[in-house]
Formats: sequence, C-alpha cells, structure tokens
Amino acid sequence: MLKEQEIVVKQTKAVGRDEFAIETPTGELLGTARQTRKMGDIVKASRGVEVFDAAGAHVLSIEDPFDLIRDTYAVHLVNPPMELARLTQRFAWIGSKFDVVVAGFPEVQIEGKVFQLNYTLTSQGRPIASVDAEFSGVGRAVMGKTNYRVRMQPGLDERQHAAVIGIALAIDVRRAKMRRRSG
Repeated sequence: MLKEQEIVVKQTKAVGRDEFAIETPTGELLGTARQTRKMGDIVKASRGVEVFDAAGAHVLSIEDPFDLIRDTYAVHLVNPPMELARLTQRFAWIGSKFDVVVAGFPEVQIEGKVFQLNYTLTSQGRPIASVDAEFSGVGRAVMGKTNYRVRMQPGLDERQHAAVIGIALAIDVRRAKMRRRSG
C-alpha cells in the first residue's frame, strides 16, 4: 500500500465505527482502516483512524486530539514511531483551510474543494498527490459512505506515501465530524 502510485479508499461501514478498504484500482486489497474511539472520545466528539496492511499489521495512525479552537490532526507512522504530517485548521469565512506540515516537504498546501474530497497536495507549487471523490451509488451516498482515489506523483518514498494516505483519511475524519455536528 505504501508503494502504490494510486489507491482507492472505499468506505465499507459508516454507522458506528467507520471502516475502509484500501485497494488497488483493479480491486486488490492492500489494507484496511478503521475508526478508533475511546470512552472519553464520546464526550469530546473526536476520533482517530488506524491503518493496517493486507497482512493485518498496524502501519499508520491518524490522531484527532481534543481541541477547543482549531482542529488538529496528526499522522503517525507506527514502525519506526514518528510523526509524518500535521494538519491544523485555519480560520476561513467559507470552507476549510489547513496549515499542513509534511516531513520531507517544504510549504505544503491543500488546493481545491476539501469537503468534496477533490483536492491536490502541493509543495512549493509542485503537485505531490491528488484526491478525487468517486460516485459509489445513491444507496452508498445516502448511508454516508465515501469512496475516493488517491494518486501520488512518482518519486515519493514510502513515508511520503504514508503521509499522503494519512492526510486523506484525516480530512475524511474532519468531514465526518462536521457532518455529525450539523445533523
């Protein structure tokens, strides 16, 4: 999963704990992701996501710590333990903007419509990855299930792939949190 240039993230469960299948464009299972929730998270309305490879090994964690003012999300590699990326929400009149820090990339920006899951990650104006929503059917949409395709530019290493996957899942966490708050 961390070596693929293109993956498809399919939400398989949207009620209770969100779950995702991470696949190749041809449907080969590369890994899974699932929402984590601790008892204290119910009160705080925050959550995290754990990502597992096809063999079931925990490879990546996305943390959504409790914040009073601006949401922050951290992407952690499990082995060796390290923070790969951090997203911090900025104030914006319309939509959402994030300050993004990714290990190994200067001046990372998110360009596009984040809450429609169509955006590009850039570093110093150069694209490093894109995320595009995919229509998965009316029934899946009504149930709140989301599919999206993540394409990474050639030349990224495994840690950078992991950071991009983590950012895509962190933005999905933010989107789901906003949907729960509004409805």
